[in-house]
Amino acid sequence: MITIGFIGVGRAGGALAAAFHGAGYRVVALHSRRVERATELAHQIGAAVMETPLTVARTADLVFLTVSDAAVTPVCRMIAAAGGWRAGQSVVHCSGAFGREALVDATASGARIGGFHPLQTLAGAKTAARLRNAYIAIDADPPLATTLHALARAIGAIPFDLDARHRALYHAAAVMVANYTVALYACGAALLENIGLPEEVRARALLPLLRGTVESLEHAPPDVALTGPIARGDDATVARHIAALTTHMPSLLPLYRELGRVALSLARDIPEHQAQALSRLLGGEETALKGEGLP
Repeated sequence: MITIGFIGVGRAGGALAAAFHGAGYRVVALHSRRVERATELAHQIGAAVMETPLTVARTADLVFLTVSDAAVTPVCRMIAAAGGWRAGQSVVHCSGAFGREALVDATASGARIGGFHPLQTLAGAKTAARLRNAYIAIDADPPLATTLHALARAIGAIPFDLDARHRALYHAAAVMVANYTVALYACGAALLENIGLPEEVRARALLPLLRGTVESLEHAPPDVALTGPIARGDDATVARHIAALTTHMPSLLPLYRELGRVALSLARDIPEHQAQALSRLLGGEETALKGEGLP
């Protein structure tokens, strides 16, 4: 069985190392700038803590560079310059933003290179279970692609091949759903703070709503899962939202309008006159609409 090493055992590296170990793979070498983090994980999975990335490269058959995106190429290049890569070895990064070109320095020694990006939020070894049923984007040529697919399936994940030409749009999709959902949640919490709700309420009150939305998306496409005033064609309510935001939190108004326009594009079953009224409202024409009986 192949031996696996990790350079970087933070959010993604820690979760993957724990998951591979749990699936019966031999994770033999770990390196981290935070020695205590690597030491704790090494005790859990029976790996050795290495002082340098070069030592990991010289120890393992398959090396994961689970460092920050900006560090992938410099670390790979440093190891290459020290003669750390070898023919037949595999070098893989977990960046969503970069393709295999980030590891090109390893190929001069005959190493195989690839990408293995979990489409999931991870926070170290304690979140290894999140990888089950998560999708993993794989960018590699055979035989490494075959190995990476097998690794993904072994931890209960669902692998798929990603054409490197589309990586930027793929990563943008991941960022919009994961990172920007957190940003939207923060906006909602800020509105609850503005109306004076206590912290213990505003910190938790929106979470069940978010969970329910995710559950709806698990069973229906976005145009069916969409709820709320725009899905109902309720332009009067949207007008009240806009008026309140204008008065109390105008900084959120452009975001509300832009996302409202996206929601409107999903609302298939509302009458045309309501769709037109909503379109004008979300385009900034609420003043003109007051003559149509809106507040």
